[in-house]
Amino acid sequence: MSENSILKDLEYDKASGALTYKGVRYLLIRPETVVTFQKEMETALGEKAKQGFYKGGFSGGYLSSKKYKEVFNFSDRQIIDFMMKMGTQIGWGCFSLTHFDFGKKILRISVKNSPFVRAHEESSKGTCDLIRGVVGGMASVIFNQTCIASEVECISKGFDRCVFVVDLNPRNFIPGGTND
Repeated sequence: MSENSILKDLEYDKASGALTYKGVRYLLIRPETVVTFQKEMETALGEKAKQGFYKGGFSGGYLSSKKYKEVFNFSDRQIIDFMMKMGTQIGWGCFSLTHFDFGKKILRISVKNSPFVRAHEESSKGTCDLIRGVVGGMASVIFNQTCIASEVECISKGFDRCVFVVDLNPRNFIPGGTND
């Protein structure tokens, strides 16, 4: 079994019931719990639920990336590399960076075996709104402007992986990239 540095550095405070990584609180939760909540909200609220899950992921990705940049002095590339490693090591799937161009402001991330898809089943739309939000939040710190991530491929739509793209160049627009 290979070493998981994220799990190794988690700290558990029995008195408070808190699980932290470098001073930031985390929690363990089954993907089925998250996806059941997501499905119920989508039934009740439609597209607003997807936006809510995106915003939740965005907040986490933004705050983590900002902390790594300010407190740990990570470069933009180090933030991406660390977030890919962390996403993989905390069980959100196997993350990989497939394209990054700071000058053109393009970021493309692939995720195999997303636990959210596995719990959600087939869908005509992308189902990884939390991951999509994390990518958008991270890109907003890296590119120093608000970014929107698109899920251009999703396992729930029959692809073999989920692919998330942030591209701030309108000439590179990907039709249907916002979870269509």
